[in-house]
Amino acid sequence: MEFRIKSIFLIPKDKHKETRIIEFDLHKVNVITGGSEKGKSALIAIVDYCLGSGKCRIPTGKIRIYTEWFGIHLILSNEQEIIIARKEPGDHISSGDMFLREGNDLTVPSTINSNCNVNEVKKRLNNIAGLTDVSVGESDSKSGFDSHPSFRDFTSFIFQPQYIIANQVSLFYRTDSMAHRQKLINLFSYILQAVDNQYLEYKEESKLIDRELQDLTKELEKQQRGFNKLIGQLRGFYLQAKEFGLLKKYSYPEDDWKTEDFIIKLKRVPEEVNDMNLFQMPLDAVTKTSNRISELTTLELNTAHELQNLKHRQELLKKLIDSNTGYRDDLLHQHARLKTSSWFNQLIAKHEEQCPFCLSINNNGKKYIETLIKANNQIISKGVQLNDNGAVLRSEHRKLISGVQIVIKKLNEVRQELDVLKKGSNDESQQLNTVNSIYRFAGKIETELSSYDRSTDDQIMLSKIKALEERKQFISDQINQDVVFNKVKRAKKKITDAISFYAEIFKAENYQEIIQFNEKDLTLTFISETGRTDALYEIGSGSNFMAYHIATILAFHEFFLSCKNHPTPNFIFLDQPTQVYFPETDQESINKSEDSIRVGRIFEALNSAIKRTKGGLQIIVLEHVGDYAWTGYEHVVRLKRWREDESDTNDRALIPESWLD
Repeated sequence: MEFRIKSIFLIPKDKHKETRIIEFDLHKVNVITGGSEKGKSALIAIVDYCLGSGKCRIPTGKIRIYTEWFGIHLILSNEQEIIIARKEPGDHISSGDMFLREGNDLTVPSTINSNCNVNEVKKRLNNIAGLTDVSVGESDSKSGFDSHPSFRDFTSFIFQPQYIIANQVSLFYRTDSMAHRQKLINLFSYILQAVDNQYLEYKEESKLIDRELQDLTKELEKQQRGFNKLIGQLRGFYLQAKEFGLLKKYSYPEDDWKTEDFIIKLKRVPEEVNDMNLFQMPLDAVTKTSNRISELTTLELNTAHELQNLKHRQELLKKLIDSNTGYRDDLLHQHARLKTSSWFNQLIAKHEEQCPFCLSINNNGKKYIETLIKANNQIISKGVQLNDNGAVLRSEHRKLISGVQIVIKKLNEVRQELDVLKKGSNDESQQLNTVNSIYRFAGKIETELSSYDRSTDDQIMLSKIKALEERKQFISDQINQDVVFNKVKRAKKKITDAISFYAEIFKAENYQEIIQFNEKDLTLTFISETGRTDALYEIGSGSNFMAYHIATILAFHEFFLSCKNHPTPNFIFLDQPTQVYFPETDQESINKSEDSIRVGRIFEALNSAIKRTKGGLQIIVLEHVGDYAWTGYEHVVRLKRWREDESDTNDRALIPESWLD
């Protein structure tokens, strides 16, 4: 996923003051250096706050006293931009008031009014990242450790604040919290792209199929029991009908009568009762049971209508999903045909106004290629929108499937109660007059025979069970655990190879040993030539912890950038990695000590990361050290120097002096 920081901005509470904007290079190591208490570390808290953190960790001093809105200006793929701002929370832990704007060529607004809340922003970020709303766990619970992936989970890979960057226990941001740590562990197959959204949707569908198969099997068994019971009662029902004066044109049953003989004749009972010329029943003969039957009958009809509407919506959504997928495939085909336009554009750019093919002087080729590129960008933009729409449609479709199951269960419960009430008891029948008994008997026969009719639908139900079992087998083939295991193994190998590369630059201890990443503990282990295994925290030395933290974060981002549309943003914040060498003093000018050489290795590693990712990674370093530490590295730039001797008084700290007047 393309997701970089163009700028961080602060809008003052004093409307007469100018907005504070800090611009960043999108493809380099950006260094903000300066003394203590200048607001450098607050930049991490500001970005995290704008990305939807549950608590505002921005320091409560000048920064929050003078600032009304904190914001970030982000660059996304296909030249799309997004501005996100969040209000200073005052005396509260955080504020839910947020501002979000998307488009092209956006500018930071001078004034802001809230147009959304934090949940809406987090939902939009999830959508931009292409995250599924399906749970990663095996249980039906969608909260806690097994909840669906969130954009917030991936912030662990973009921030290395001071308390984390040399931490001997916690390797990633927020993993000092047990809840987030466990969630990240559960997500790691997803993070390593061993499983994707389709995989999780298959898993969710498999669980729905299991529940439906269980319900169908129970229903089939229940119908079979009812059918077997009915077979044993047919002769008694027939004789009782004769006693009520019904079925006069039929003889008494013979010993050789088959089940079908009884069924055909008993089906005449309700019809004969309806044709009888009987007097009207008095109102006071209607019992509470009859009233309940009437209520249940109405409820059954309403529930059946509700079920029909849900099924209709489900069919329409399925058609929309299929149409969305087909249109997206067409766009992908058009995009593939227009890919070469970028190459042609580069070729023409080298020759300015001269055609690279016929060498004639004209501008027609350039205009034509620009038209193709514009068309291709429009196709890409439509594709992004289609992906967003598809995710929403699939989510709604899954909700409808669950809704249908709930309504079916409700309908079955209503019908079961109706069956029980219509059966009645012999004692109740004796208390009613003869006419009411006939009607009740006819209703009982109709109910029992309907169960027989339902039993004839067994083949339909068996066919449905077979289709579900075949679908489940197909899904099982698609989510083969051996494939997932091999993908995880391959991803970890790529990551640990990159960790070894960066660790060698740092000359960190144990870098020559076999390095493994343990996703169950979220830490590194080292295997020596003798076979001994040591965890990262057992190596010792803050400089080693810092080296492996940075090496690990860089290695993971190399892996993320090698994946197609990985949901992790393309930027990293590193807060004062040199603290392990200069913990007490401001070391801007020291450049001859052994530790200063080690400091240089930090920027050598970061410079190498930019090279290895071909500028695909944006790194922001917040530091005390001076230019000597990174001089000579082509991909490292000093963005800001916040010190008292700076000539620009408004650029000596995060909060400009003009705000303090």
